[in-house]
Amino acid sequence: MLILLWPIAALVVLAWAVRPDPEGTVTAPLRLAAVRAALLLGAAGVVGIEALSAFGALGRTSILVLWGVLTLAVAGAAWYRHRTDPRPLASRTWRRTLATATAATTGQWTVGALIAILGGSVLLLVLTGQPNNFDSQTYHLPRIEHWIQNGDVDAYPTRIHRQVDISPGAEYLLTHLRLVTGGDQAYAGLQFLAAIGCLTAASRITAQLGGGMVAQIATVFLLSTTPEVLLQATSTQVDLVAAAWVACLATLVLDPPRRRPDGTAAESALTVLFLGLALGLIAVTKSSGLAAAAPLLVWWGLARLKRDGEPGPPCPCDHGDEECGRPKRKAPAYARTVGASALILVLGFLVVGPFLGRMQTTFGNPLGPPALTESVGTTTADPRLLSVNLLKIAHTAYQAPFPPLTDAGTRAVEAYAGLLGADVDDPAITFGDTEFPTVSWYPDEDKAAFPLLGIAALAGFLYCLRRPPDGLPRPDASRRVYAVVVALAVVGFCATVAWQPWINRLLLFLVVLAAPLGGLAAAAFIERTKAIRSRSMGRSVASWTLIAVFAGLASLAGVLTTTYGFPHRIAGTGSVFATTEAEQRFLRRAAWRELYEDASDEVAARLNTDGGGDVGLVQGNDSWEYPWWYLLRERLDHPGDLMIHPLQSKIDGTPVTVAAKDMDAIVCAEAMKECEDYVPDDWELHRSGIVAYALPSDAPPR
Repeated sequence: MLILLWPIAALVVLAWAVRPDPEGTVTAPLRLAAVRAALLLGAAGVVGIEALSAFGALGRTSILVLWGVLTLAVAGAAWYRHRTDPRPLASRTWRRTLATATAATTGQWTVGALIAILGGSVLLLVLTGQPNNFDSQTYHLPRIEHWIQNGDVDAYPTRIHRQVDISPGAEYLLTHLRLVTGGDQAYAGLQFLAAIGCLTAASRITAQLGGGMVAQIATVFLLSTTPEVLLQATSTQVDLVAAAWVACLATLVLDPPRRRPDGTAAESALTVLFLGLALGLIAVTKSSGLAAAAPLLVWWGLARLKRDGEPGPPCPCDHGDEECGRPKRKAPAYARTVGASALILVLGFLVVGPFLGRMQTTFGNPLGPPALTESVGTTTADPRLLSVNLLKIAHTAYQAPFPPLTDAGTRAVEAYAGLLGADVDDPAITFGDTEFPTVSWYPDEDKAAFPLLGIAALAGFLYCLRRPPDGLPRPDASRRVYAVVVALAVVGFCATVAWQPWINRLLLFLVVLAAPLGGLAAAAFIERTKAIRSRSMGRSVASWTLIAVFAGLASLAGVLTTTYGFPHRIAGTGSVFATTEAEQRFLRRAAWRELYEDASDEVAARLNTDGGGDVGLVQGNDSWEYPWWYLLRERLDHPGDLMIHPLQSKIDGTPVTVAAKDMDAIVCAEAMKECEDYVPDDWELHRSGIVAYALPSDAPPR
């Protein structure tokens, strides 16, 4: 885990190097610097993997060289910034931080302490937990092992198509950790850092929307106590990584357009660069995030075009010039905005382009095979069905541990679907053969609901859209537009992604975008409560009670999640302190552990005896492949000799190039009938539950 200090140090130094200038005119400059540095390092990580892959050089030595070059580049950028701008940033930052801490109230210190406790608890789980997510066992982590084994990230034969066609951006970053450390102990650190990035960007968005310290603290509090955020921060899933990139894009979009000193419209080249990198990272990490990226970038472009249409100051001229006093022509300004927009798309494509090209070559479609798009996405444009899909998603997201309320919501959704003559489980809006509803209130990293943040976000949406009473100052229009953009992102997501039992984790990028709305509403409610104290004691007491109950429930949810959440928890059955590493890895399927371990023992014993290392693999579409990689590697005398070769392929154009008879052993998971078909006639097949292994007949098991 100490290896994480390397990218963290690079991030800090790079943030100092790319900090905004002048800082006094930029909202939350340090947070903006962190966003910029994260985008640069993230893009470098993705592009670096693609570049090494292009030369078939993806390996430990090449990745260390790459990081050496990146470190020198970061140091060079910091040195150059120091030479050109030697202002003592640290002292000003310290003074500002000290002033903020001094002005903080007891309540703010209490909330800050709770956030710190939750963050420390999550870090403890990150440091002691093991990768045990279902999807990680099936495709997130096995694909990394195949890339390293093959020396590139090209498509390869596999039975599990998601190893090839799901967006790989987060796994590219995990590949850096895997090659540098030689194992998977640092994997959870990526999502932990992504969670910090989400809090940083979301709090800055709140500040950009005019929220003060109370609103920013409320935003961080809402996110820090949301079970799904806490659970994902200890996981090897990728949803928080995608959410962080979306939040980075949003905070960049909210920076106001500027003019040059001469009054002409201008857009910083750096802003365009970072917007393009954010777009590319969203697309290469999780394409569903584009549902938010699209309206955000449209807003950015329209805001710039509006600025371009505003008349500039009179042009300087001599008294005899008949053009004197006329505003400058707008056409060049419009052209710059159009050009900047095109450049953002080009930069985004440079990041995601190699993956899209690989999908085009492999499947004839840059979006991947029909099996992927039809299973995850909606396959209808019928507004009736899409509205049902939206309600199903809302029901799953807002579910609370109160069965009567949940059951009433289920009946309401089913009644609405019946009224429209629609099937609530229509295949066009439902993943596979799953059925609505599902239990989502329990703090499980795949399903955990977020009713409290959802209520706060909905209140914030209405608050930002409301028209203030006469005589009160109107807030900046950006609040209203931002609320509309978030709503459009929600609608876009529900129109393109089919309901599934684990839909809540896919909503994380929308949760992070909506949190600032909740923070603004919370701050406004607190200020209103303070204002009515002198006029109505009863209303004041009721309001403070409501605030205390809401904050108490949110705090309780956060504490219970880190303590008893699944599959990483501090206490209870399955605690990281009461289970072995092997038990943690199989918490989701505890009965499978001995089956995998026994088979691995037998196969490794044979390989150690004969000196072989080629293992054939047969499995189903949802089988756990990753256990074979680490269990066999642990047991081999020479783990570097291990080569796992899939004997099946569901990827068009990438047929299997090895023969079962040429393997030293064969391992199977779940697909028992197929396993029998692949095992040579003169081999011995040994089955135990959902696991099997086969060895040449002259190598009986011990």
